[in-house]
Amino acid sequence: MANVTRSSLQSDSQVAADHSTLARLLRCPLCKQELASESGTYSCAHCRRTYPVILGIPDLRVYSDPYITIEEDHYKGGLVQEQAERMSFAELLRFYWENVSLPPTPIDLREGFIRHVLSDQARVKSFADQLGSGQRGLDVGCGAGSLLAVASRRFDEMVIGCDVAFRWLVLARKRLQEAGAPANLVCCCADYLPFPPESFDLVTAISSLEHVRDAQAVIRECARVQRGSGRLFVWTANRFSLAPEPHVHIWGVGFLPRRWMASYVKWRRGLPYDKQYLLSCFDLRRMLKGAQYNSLTFSLPVVTEEDLVGRSWMEKLAARVFRALSKVRLFRWLMTPISPALLILAKRDNRDRG
Repeated sequence: MANVTRSSLQSDSQVAADHSTLARLLRCPLCKQELASESGTYSCAHCRRTYPVILGIPDLRVYSDPYITIEEDHYKGGLVQEQAERMSFAELLRFYWENVSLPPTPIDLREGFIRHVLSDQARVKSFADQLGSGQRGLDVGCGAGSLLAVASRRFDEMVIGCDVAFRWLVLARKRLQEAGAPANLVCCCADYLPFPPESFDLVTAISSLEHVRDAQAVIRECARVQRGSGRLFVWTANRFSLAPEPHVHIWGVGFLPRRWMASYVKWRRGLPYDKQYLLSCFDLRRMLKGAQYNSLTFSLPVVTEEDLVGRSWMEKLAARVFRALSKVRLFRWLMTPISPALLILAKRDNRDRG
């Protein structure tokens, strides 16, 4: 493996970016005060913390990715960046899953995850019209950046992508470069967003709430940085879906009591299941109402042909029945609690602010 040090990561001029506009928007994730930028770091005079810029990406995390330490994350991000100079995004994604991903992923799941990421663009286009437009947008838990490439054309100033996994931001930057889209990326924790209040017309959380312990805290942070007339769009795997659980591909996980889920997945798959926290439509409604969102619009996901690649005949049949029933208004309402994913557009009445 390549020898990637902290100093080499910070001094790599080939991947450094102009963060002038982004820098003006950044705040300390803890005290929310302005940050001073100098010598490849951001510093907070109020709480005396410093935050590094690694490979041109500000790292403003309060804690590490639950799968890996911050130091290991920087190291693995460096390995990905070294390959990014010579690989396409699709090649880089496969390199990541085969050489960098932790914990090791079974081959069938790995191939499914790769197909899913590569087909994300088609999935995003299926709900893009719900996102609207505006001055600024923020994608919380942006992963490989599939939404950023589409949303960047809808917002006048910028769209920012943030994620707790630094190595995934390096992947996202490669995808955005290929798409000819700006890469405004920040490594941070979703429940400690380093932005001032009311900064964004749109905040999105795509496939991210199911990976955090305290989804309510994340939703409150999204509400804090969203403008009063703005929107929050959430896509998350549904706990009570009749489809297999998407992270381990096992039927019925979500219908078990939470304290039994990890043991069941370990027995069936031999995989850990202590970092997935699937939500139901009832959980999401309660959390969004608790964050003062009083207009909630639920919709069903569009099942694309890419979603069916590698699936069993039973799953393909169920997906086609789902697509057919989705076209009938009554069935759309009935299927929301058991659909594979939950899509919610949430808004707040300005009169209820505060």
